[in-house]
Amino acid sequence: MRLGVCYYPEQWPEERWAHDARMMADIGLELVRIGEFAWSTYEPARGVEDFDWLDRAIDTLASSGLEVVLGTPTATPPVWLSLERPDILSVDPHGRRRPYGSRRHTCPTSGAYREESARIVERLGQRYGQHQAVVAWQIDNEPGNHDSARCWCEECQDAFSGWLLHRYGTVEALNDAWGTAFWSQTYPSFESVRLPVPTMTSHSPSLLLAHRRFASEQVVAALKEQYDLLEPLSPGRLLTTNLYLFELDVDAHQVMRLGGAAAFDSYPHGSAEPADVAYRLDFARGAAGPGRETWIMEQQPGPINWTEANPPVPPGQLTDWVTQAAAAGVDTLLFFRWRAARYGQEQYHSGLLRHDGTPTRAHEEVRALAIGDVTKPRATVALLHSWDDAWALDIDPHAPGFDYLRHMVDVHAAARGLGHAIDIVPPGDALTGYQVVLAPYLHLASPERSAALESAVGAGATIVVGPRALVKDRDDNWVNQRFPAGITDHLGGHVAEFLAVDEPISIVPWNVDAGRWLETMDVTGEDTAVLASYANGYVQNAPAVIRSGSWVYVGCSSRAAWAACLELLIGRA
Repeated sequence: MRLGVCYYPEQWPEERWAHDARMMADIGLELVRIGEFAWSTYEPARGVEDFDWLDRAIDTLASSGLEVVLGTPTATPPVWLSLERPDILSVDPHGRRRPYGSRRHTCPTSGAYREESARIVERLGQRYGQHQAVVAWQIDNEPGNHDSARCWCEECQDAFSGWLLHRYGTVEALNDAWGTAFWSQTYPSFESVRLPVPTMTSHSPSLLLAHRRFASEQVVAALKEQYDLLEPLSPGRLLTTNLYLFELDVDAHQVMRLGGAAAFDSYPHGSAEPADVAYRLDFARGAAGPGRETWIMEQQPGPINWTEANPPVPPGQLTDWVTQAAAAGVDTLLFFRWRAARYGQEQYHSGLLRHDGTPTRAHEEVRALAIGDVTKPRATVALLHSWDDAWALDIDPHAPGFDYLRHMVDVHAAARGLGHAIDIVPPGDALTGYQVVLAPYLHLASPERSAALESAVGAGATIVVGPRALVKDRDDNWVNQRFPAGITDHLGGHVAEFLAVDEPISIVPWNVDAGRWLETMDVTGEDTAVLASYANGYVQNAPAVIRSGSWVYVGCSSRAAWAACLELLIGRA
């Protein structure tokens, strides 16, 4: 695994650069990411360019044997550009332009924003695309971060109307798909379908889901424009975009598959628990897929500044994080950052050097790291993760507190705790080659999804479907059939009742808590076995887990219930 660091030469005296480069090389770093926040330094004003400093910075790093990952600076347009072309700024749900002063304050749909982004990216590509030291590009930075994907400007409104026309063809088809007769919300035209702003009560889930999809596609399209510009200007270089997983604004699978690597930023102290880190690692590897690399573009080296607690990082913890990443198949890992910032919004974010430029304990841990070549795990278990499902369940969760990611982490942790290697993949990926396919919370039903599960069974897999699976259609409306829709005949049973309980419910024979989100099953098939039942409450004795051949349905939501079930089904690796 290659190691690197994120560095900001524009923030430090030039006479320090060579010393920093030698220190980086001395502790075994190979790559340095620079430039992703430097637009105002590249262009102090309209028509004024200054790339000489970047030439010298790249050459200085290269002289110490370091390779460069050059970032496009489109997450942080300069103040002069925001003043000159305010239409690059996004608009919030209340119709107010979001002001400059931070980052990610731009509208991804804005023609002005895309034009200016293309201009600076093309200029960088022309100047550095074939520079010997530049081996990779980071396109933008953490797209979707800070709730930045969705915008409510008139340009987005016009684009949304066109997006709906392309998707549905006629407004009559949209009205039928969304069931707009409910509350008398039938639309007379695509232009009348307004972006969802605060109203008297909640909007239609179909509208909200369409907005999520539209906004994500706008972000992906804006990123792809940069990829398309740089690929011919920088042949042979790896292109990628880093994401902060798992914010719900952008479909991470679509972003991670634009270039040659799936890249994300790893901040364990920004997660709820250690199992989140393992989930992110397996997600990125699954998103990369065969033949593509997995990168951690930013790895927390010590305490950070933006969580509620910002706890310390004890000795050895950084080594554990890096070792875990290597074992999960990460090809390249960069620490954020080299030197702690003396000014700006991240002054308490630690680096490998202190604010005064002296080494931290993390610096010495990195020096002592001995990480060899990565062998990517060969997974026998696939876990299906879908942004459409995450959005739909976030929009209409049945009861407060439902968290798609938390539940997915629980299922992943249950399988991983048994020693199984897991690929986390979107439902549209090929599912052949896996012994087990886990499909909890596969919320939206479609013939394609049912067919994919059937194909996996045909290839020898066991399918384990979980709560709230296959209950709604593509537009977030309830299906007109028993659920899990499309596979009840295979299961020899169907969901009888779905619940969000407030009292502890246990299941037998495993004697563990079933979780808050439950389903009871009706068994209809002669060959269907009840593997577990509820032990108390009014659901006492109702089937909780059923199986028919290669098809299993788990109506429980707790990590303990999934662990017990999976141990019975697939054992310990």
